[in-house]
Amino acid sequence: MKTVLVIGAMEEEISPLVSGGDYEKKDAVPFTYYLKNDGKTQVVVTVSKVGKVAMAACVQHFITLIGSSPEFAGHTIDLVINTGVAGAISSKLNQGDIVVGGRLCQHDMDVTGLGYEIGLNPDYDSVYFETDASVVNMVKNAYESLDADYSLMVGTIASGDQFISSREKKEFIESGFGALACEMEGASLAQVCSDNGVPFLVIRAISDKADGEAPLSYNDFKEKAIVNLTELLKKVI
Repeated sequence: MKTVLVIGAMEEEISPLVSGGDYEKKDAVPFTYYLKNDGKTQVVVTVSKVGKVAMAACVQHFITLIGSSPEFAGHTIDLVINTGVAGAISSKLNQGDIVVGGRLCQHDMDVTGLGYEIGLNPDYDSVYFETDASVVNMVKNAYESLDADYSLMVGTIASGDQFISSREKKEFIESGFGALACEMEGASLAQVCSDNGVPFLVIRAISDKADGEAPLSYNDFKEKAIVNLTELLKKVI
């Protein structure tokens, strides 16, 4: 049986997925989670809280838990999915569109003072964590099976512990990393999964343009973005 772990940074990013009675809520410390088992796929859904540290802690907690707890005896995680909203860096993206992270990076990782390139953690060989092509293709196939009124793009997603709302920072992320979108958790999930040898997917819906209007448009479009993403995520799972 396959086991899929789905993590959102905020409750509203996962609530449309777990609502409706199919999921059983498990109150636990430090992360409450929701569990569904249809006999073919076991799905665990949880909330990490916002930011890279919170996401890294959450991912490692569940990789360890599912690999060792009697409740999950005989199971290992086949795929970890990070779902949620993001700001558009590319001008080709509009609110409600979806970005699949073909690769992930940390735009706020900076050890240039020691001679390393911007974004590179000295303990790794590359700025980017690459998503397995088979996982990306799975999402593409799911999207093509839907009659969607939004676009899907595959490319670089840049993560950092910052809500991007300035043109200067947006241009830095685009020119420095070639990113389509930015958010606050995905690259840390990719790093932890890579360290553990677990396939991962970061998939985000655009809620804002990561510019001077970002705070207002984020609130206006967040719900629509999450609805679009949940529709696709159900197909992927």
